[in-house]
Amino acid sequence: MIALSDLSPPPSAARATADGLAVRLSVTARCQLRCTYCLPEKGCACPATSSPPELPRASLVRLVALLHATRGVRRVRFTGGEPLLRHDLPELIADVAALGIPELALTTNAQLLAPRAAALRRTGLQRLNISLDSLRPEVFAQVSRGGVLARTLAGIRAALAVGFAPVKLNTVVLRGVNDTEAGDLLRFALRTGCHLRFLELMPIGVAARDFDERFVSAAEIRERLESEDFAWEELPRDPAETSRDWRVRDADGRETVCGFIAPTTQPFCAGCRRLRLTADGRLHGCLARASEHDLTSLLAAADVATAHRELADVLAAAFAQKRGERFVGGVATMAAIGG
Repeated sequence: MIALSDLSPPPSAARATADGLAVRLSVTARCQLRCTYCLPEKGCACPATSSPPELPRASLVRLVALLHATRGVRRVRFTGGEPLLRHDLPELIADVAALGIPELALTTNAQLLAPRAAALRRTGLQRLNISLDSLRPEVFAQVSRGGVLARTLAGIRAALAVGFAPVKLNTVVLRGVNDTEAGDLLRFALRTGCHLRFLELMPIGVAARDFDERFVSAAEIRERLESEDFAWEELPRDPAETSRDWRVRDADGRETVCGFIAPTTQPFCAGCRRLRLTADGRLHGCLARASEHDLTSLLAAADVATAHRELADVLAAAFAQKRGERFVGGVATMAAIGG
């Protein structure tokens, strides 16, 4: 197996930050919730009670290090499933932080976050994205199939208290379920100082089944919000980012950032540099493609030069599979590939 000490960083910091990869590292496919847009109510291959294959921490770190040394990684986002279900998550984050990757973030449902927020902050983790699909306990439980709103709110408070900034809240908007809550969620973000992002439902996995019934466009949500007492200022857009952001102020002078992620109506495929690495070492280049690349064989490469060469070929193939214009749907299970 290639030793971590054999993997040197990319030739320049500029390569890693300006032109580097954005890697979504799914540390586990397990999740204690079964959100209606992510997992079926029954029958999924990766419920929290199963034991899907997960590479040891050292192997995952070596794969990230190999990606960083071959192409340069500017951002790693730790995802799942629910990443807080992985017992060695703090050590894994600290190991990746030691590689010198500029940006480290974590996406979580925050049900287990409150008692662990301080420890996560000490690992070198910089940002948190927290799923918050409703401020009504009964709707939150309905969408998440068992989540407790109070636990997620406690997780948000704990994250703010230990200095995560900004804390980003993600809301998947579902017609007839939570689409009337946009104003309340934005006021919550203004009160707490969190950033808020509204996500269009994606026709992928179980969400494809009732996509036509539940889909709400980003434009519709913005139109509803603009009818309320908020002032909007559009922020410059990075074509490599998924969110189109506005600075929002309320009548009391409080402000936050509100973003809209609209893969269906305002696609961002052309600028996509994201790759997904699963907990068992498979690399996905595009949500709309079924193909994947097993990277675990690279750990047993004869030498580092061979590993770099083979990985460069894999990365070229992964990027060639990306759609150039827009996302049109996919077949993957979101929880299995990191959301």
